[in-house]
Amino acid sequence: MKTSAFDLSHPLESLTAAREQMRLSLHLLSLDARQKWTELEALILNLESKIGQEAESLSEATANAAIDLSGSVKDFVDDHVRNIKH
Repeated sequence: MKTSAFDLSHPLESLTAAREQMRLSLHLLSLDARQKWTELEALILNLESKIGQEAESLSEATANAAIDLSGSVKDFVDDHVRNIKH
């Protein structure tokens, strides 16, 4: 059973934490994993921008997108980073 440091009730904080963790471990990933991370990071940046623009009037769709992306990022980190020996 995998344990996770990510709390999906706070998706933006989860995404920020994942980006920081990935920056530290990116050089250890395979080429395919780095390409997938590049795609995920672009989605994160886009979502962070949208959240910043919507500010207090965050739409339900954007909130759901943040939660969904947090889950994808959590799965990616669990699969590609947590098992790497530093």
